[in-house]
Amino acid sequence: MPPSKPQLSRRARHQLEESSKSPLFAAIFRTFGNQAGSFWSETNPEGIVNAGLAENVLSLFSYPAPFVRLKRLSYAELDARLAHGVLGAARNPQDRADGTLNPIPLPLDARIEPHSLAQDLTYGTSILGSDRIFRALASYFSAYFEPVFPVEPKHIATSNGLSPMIEHVAAVISDPEDAWLLPAPWYNGFVADLTATSQVRIASVAIPAGKNGTLDEVEAMEAEMQRRKREGVKQKITAVLVTSPHNPLGFCYPREVLIEYARFAQKWSLWLVMDEVYAKSVYNGNPHGRPFVSILSIDVLREADCDPSRVLLLYGLSKDFGANGFRGGALVCQYNEQFMAALASTAMPMRMGSPTDILWSALLESPELPDYLAMNRQALSRAYKYVTAWLAAHDMPFTPANAGHFVLVDFRAHIGQVRLDTEADGSIDGPLGSVDEADSSAGRRNDEEEAGQFEQEIAFLNKLVDAGVYLGPGFSYACPEPGFFRLTFSIRRMELEVALGRIERVCGLPEKAAELSKEYPQ
Repeated sequence: MPPSKPQLSRRARHQLEESSKSPLFAAIFRTFGNQAGSFWSETNPEGIVNAGLAENVLSLFSYPAPFVRLKRLSYAELDARLAHGVLGAARNPQDRADGTLNPIPLPLDARIEPHSLAQDLTYGTSILGSDRIFRALASYFSAYFEPVFPVEPKHIATSNGLSPMIEHVAAVISDPEDAWLLPAPWYNGFVADLTATSQVRIASVAIPAGKNGTLDEVEAMEAEMQRRKREGVKQKITAVLVTSPHNPLGFCYPREVLIEYARFAQKWSLWLVMDEVYAKSVYNGNPHGRPFVSILSIDVLREADCDPSRVLLLYGLSKDFGANGFRGGALVCQYNEQFMAALASTAMPMRMGSPTDILWSALLESPELPDYLAMNRQALSRAYKYVTAWLAAHDMPFTPANAGHFVLVDFRAHIGQVRLDTEADGSIDGPLGSVDEADSSAGRRNDEEEAGQFEQEIAFLNKLVDAGVYLGPGFSYACPEPGFFRLTFSIRRMELEVALGRIERVCGLPEKAAELSKEYPQ
């Protein structure tokens, strides 16, 4: 008899089971999981185009020379320039215009100061980050987020990506099976961030059409809390999570709504968690778009009678700096030392690595940062105008945006054209998992009708992937209606043209992507 095999935990087995039934995971695996050479490139024109994940490479092409040079510095050169106070100012005349780095030759013994090296090769002075990144982020938040009260280094924690930060915050402020309240639609990554390890659930509240980002949204959240109280729902709500700028709708919350959320959090004894990861990715898009307002710029105690110790701000390196792969997250908590101590007690697994710490600090302290942020906004605006001109040319409805890397597109007129193949796809379970869909003033549609529309959305997603383009399906963002997809426009223009061309073929539309790209240059 062969020896018995080891067993996975119940949690891991549950995750595998949920993943195996998820149409989203199936589409993602087909997009990312087959082989390294499956993505589109000029040398692999049949590869798939990823226009679904929020990644911004525009800075590489709109402002390459200084910014790419900073990103491509080696660890030793970064440390040397930091130590000598010349990062961002030193110029190598051999750096090419396309951003290719030719490192300035420095003697090895001149590159790294021993004290600086020791700080980066050990655990340093804090589990939550280095003194260097604390100072750089404090200065950045104070300069760009208009805080009512100065952000100090002691108010900041960092992590190896924003997802691990959310996971650890959830474990600190919530117990397993507690829930966070989220207004739908919301970023689909929150499911894994909250549920996979911390086992915190999402209580999703459908917001009436056209009411996201308004006081009516907060009223819908209030109605859900009242319903739970009235019906004696045992599950405890511990936090409300608000994303501004919004993902996937691409708008900024106005000041009065943020103040009302602070009142709401205080009334129900909730933490107010603000995800502001797209704060500096606000561009000239929707003419009616609102400017970004940080929760740091609001005196919640004076204006909302909210204890400021309830407020947590989340930020990261990935979006505004186009550096998803470097894995850098940050949190600001100005008024709760007990929370910061609790976070530090579990923070070792999420500690930011020294290379990311060095790189992000260098970017934040570079004199070229204001120019980069301005150029990045301009690049996002140009890409948005191109993709929305394409949508308008095909009479495809979309949600106007002025922030983020994407636009939410209404494909409902096209998904019905796709023939369902239930024998091939098999049964489809709910896509979100660990999510409680709350009743709201938006009402509930007929379950049978909803299931049929959901299956059509899945079929359309698979049709897109078959054609070589991946978009973010609306069901994964808890969109109240089937048929919406998130289209990322901050990818390379050549790839975006290919993606739009493939969408045209799937939908039976005339070819306009290449022609419009000439009218709206990158």
